Amino acid sequence: MTTYLALTIGPIYKTLKDAKKTRELWGGSYIFSYVMKQIIEQFQEREFVVPYIKDKSIFESGKEIGLFHDRFIFEAHEDGGDKERLKKRVDEVLHYLSEDTKVDHNFLKSYFQINIVEKELEDGANPILEITPYLDTAELFVEVAQYQENKLSKMLKTNNKFLMTEAFGKNKSFPSLPEISLFDMLKENPEIKTLLNYDEEESIFDNKEYTFKPYHKYYAIVHADGDSMGKVVEKLKGREAFQNFSKKLFEYGQKSHELIKNFGGETIFAGGDDLLFFAPVVHGNRTVFELCDEISKNFNKEFKGTEATLSFGVSIQYHKFPLYEALENSRNLLFGDAKSGAKNNIAFCVTKHSGQTFKAIIHKEGELYENFKLFSSNLKGGEDIDNFLHSIHHKIESNKPLLKEIASDKEQLKNFFDNYFNETVHDEYRAFFEQLVAFIYESYRVAKEGENPLDKVYATLRFIKFVQGDKA
Repeated sequence: MTTYLALTIGPIYKTLKDAKKTRELWGGSYIFSYVMKQIIEQFQEREFVVPYIKDKSIFESGKEIGLFHDRFIFEAHEDGGDKERLKKRVDEVLHYLSEDTKVDHNFLKSYFQINIVEKELEDGANPILEITPYLDTAELFVEVAQYQENKLSKMLKTNNKFLMTEAFGKNKSFPSLPEISLFDMLKENPEIKTLLNYDEEESIFDNKEYTFKPYHKYYAIVHADGDSMGKVVEKLKGREAFQNFSKKLFEYGQKSHELIKNFGGETIFAGGDDLLFFAPVVHGNRTVFELCDEISKNFNKEFKGTEATLSFGVSIQYHKFPLYEALENSRNLLFGDAKSGAKNNIAFCVTKHSGQTFKAIIHKEGELYENFKLFSSNLKGGEDIDNFLHSIHHKIESNKPLLKEIASDKEQLKNFFDNYFNETVHDEYRAFFEQLVAFIYESYRVAKEGENPLDKVYATLRFIKFVQGDKA
């Protein structure tokens, strides 16, 4: 028999929902990872099932993101005293946190929902599968704090210098939403940052000295989560297998952060198989969908040979749109759309400044996905790209019955577009039409009952117009 100790911490999502600015959202996530790191550090000589702590650099400051997720499990010491040691350490960490943040200790004890589970299991048992239900149950019994003012939220809004210094080695100026959306522009024109008025950001976009595209006023907030991870865990046997599993998650998180950072984004958290990050809609010649694809490839490489896949919820919002609503939209896209039914999807929605939206769910396998990546990223806008794309959308809309009849025949689809777009001005778009034909064909071929295949086509065409056009 082996005794295990497990701990879960919250309320993470509730804390994130209180954030009004990027700095607060990052801090609201990082503080939970920081608490977990401080607790685990005192038990690092124990054998941990999750997370992976063999790489001791994880305990160093300056990692920029929280790499400790909201749960841990380790083998308890045979003397039986680890549960009391763990309780004591939790109180010590909250006491030190109170000193560092100037937040009342009693409030922190009441606010943080920290649950400890001790379980004795047969040798060879799967501790993740056996203990997770107990942690899930413990999280349901939440004690409501009797405080009117959320002192932690106030600290994150006014003075999270302590967390910034711990994560970045200095009190970093965390980028605002306009700075994230303007990442490429700021690299080429750093003086723009000094022109940003954080109460009236619109003024910079009216500046005729710079050429802004419509997407420069928008940012992406992205949730990602592993699919079928339970099936992967079920097959784990032995200490080495658990260590390897935890190591893969650790390396996936670190690599994902590098990819996000190189794209001009900001990682909010990278714990376990969960990711949350901000990103510009376009970086260089790549869109946020290509960043998601890179992250997917990294995940697939780590979990090659398993059933695990990665789904995304991508919410593209106007820079003045309330952050908590953008966060909720991204979460709903992931868990309500991308992970419903067949998983391994990317669900995206663009909410325009006018309130208009367009969305689609793309399965991340096969010809449809490969074509979507090409189709949504590679079109280079011509002089009249806005009207060109509008005319295509109109032509498809007015010929829906015909397209449905010929959708199973690529040659007939090609003839349809050749007949309607046969002027010299259209010659530069022949490669685009080839991709469009393939995209329509695949959308119909893989469509499920009750699904309108043209919804994906419309949404993707509108996204192309959004990133390539000059009209908002």
